[in-house]
Amino acid sequence: MKNNPREKSIGAQMAIVLQLMKRKNHQVIADAGYNITMEQLAVLEILNFHGDMNMTELSHAVWKQNANITRIVDKLEKRQLVVRKTVEGDRRAYLLSITDNGKQLFNDVIPIILKNYKDMTSCITKEEEATTIKTMITIIKHISQS
Repeated sequence: MKNNPREKSIGAQMAIVLQLMKRKNHQVIADAGYNITMEQLAVLEILNFHGDMNMTELSHAVWKQNANITRIVDKLEKRQLVVRKTVEGDRRAYLLSITDNGKQLFNDVIPIILKNYKDMTSCITKEEEATTIKTMITIIKHISQS
């Protein structure tokens, strides 16, 4: 059997973990009877905790390109989970705001996700978890600055 260099790449392993966790999160959300993606949930989370923001701010906050954020927001708006508010004095600009329905959905789904995260990481020790979080934060900061 050949040695695959990706097996020793932290980036490749993080990508695999991300995909597996995302798939598992979507499954537990669907099993609980909810219809929302992790990307949509991330938008609700940012607006819930940080308040109204424009599309560019939201795009940076969830690390998504503007075109992707527009698509996600359009779907959330159609479901009345977010609203676009016009900015006084600039009719082209608007702020995004989470609705009460969006807050309710977020508050219903987030405990499911947190339990799933706990279940998925139950195979590692608290020390390994702390080291992994610290490492991920270091990598995020490094990539964000470049």
